[in-house]
Amino acid sequence: MTAGGTSLLSVLSATGPIFIVVTLGFLLTRFGLFRRADMSVFSTFVVKIALPVLIFVNIYGRPATDIFQPTFLLTYAGAAMVMFAIAQIYRRIMGRGALRAAIMGLGMGGTNNGFIGLPIFLILFADWAGIAVGMAMLVDNILIIPLALFLIGHAAGEGTVVQRLLETVKGVVTHPMVIAIILALLLNSLGIELPTVVERSTGLLAQASTGVALFSVGGMLVGLDVKGAVSDIVMGVAGKLVVMPAVAIGLLGIYAAVGLPDLPNELRAAAVLTCALPPFSILPALAEPYGEADVATATMMLSTVLSFVTLSGWMLVLTGMGWL
Repeated sequence: MTAGGTSLLSVLSATGPIFIVVTLGFLLTRFGLFRRADMSVFSTFVVKIALPVLIFVNIYGRPATDIFQPTFLLTYAGAAMVMFAIAQIYRRIMGRGALRAAIMGLGMGGTNNGFIGLPIFLILFADWAGIAVGMAMLVDNILIIPLALFLIGHAAGEGTVVQRLLETVKGVVTHPMVIAIILALLLNSLGIELPTVVERSTGLLAQASTGVALFSVGGMLVGLDVKGAVSDIVMGVAGKLVVMPAVAIGLLGIYAAVGLPDLPNELRAAAVLTCALPPFSILPALAEPYGEADVATATMMLSTVLSFVTLSGWMLVLTGMGWL
């Protein structure tokens, strides 16, 4: 078999199970075995329990040099900031409002690390999956989501600047995923070993995250209303799935040229694929109170569906670069 054939099979072996479970979630919800409202319960379990436990399990016992890779953090954060800037430029060119630009910035700059990224990373590089997702979610919760909420609040005229800053800081420090990272680092620094029964219990919860996350993504696709400004949706989808990962590759090249610490190939690939993931699944929920749910929902839905093709394409690109 040719190298190209092998690469294609590797991509399909990674993405195939993802598509199947997402499709299963969609079909079983579409035909009534589950309700779409049930998916919020599943997603809450993943976000607040299973995913934080998985991050904890992957960070606990590992050296700090594995956990904090500045080049990875700067790649994801830098690419996200570029996408927020592009949203502002697009707003001025097209005459959109500040609120629409803030929602588009979050849609193009924030990624679905937990529900889509984690299962793919567990298949491609299981030993680094939790580390990559943990670092990405650190950026999500400390930079991307707080920035988006601040911009949304500013555009909507909600409260003073100080009030908005206090709310965003509170949201960061009380987030389960951030707490999981801090707890794992604390135990590592103190040299505390968990009892075997606790390790096995956390392992069981961590294993539940992948399938439940994917199933809930499929279920949430049922009943979404594809409405809104077509150009905004197309811009959001193209920016998220094509432009952001390309920016990430460019940033990795720049960082290498200026002498930032190199990354293992697995984390290089993870940084690019993180940027190639569809938007946060919570994007419509954040946009709904401000009358932007249609555009946000359509962008998330179309990005999620098309990402099954574009992620496969990016995996082939990364395989050709020798990173996968």
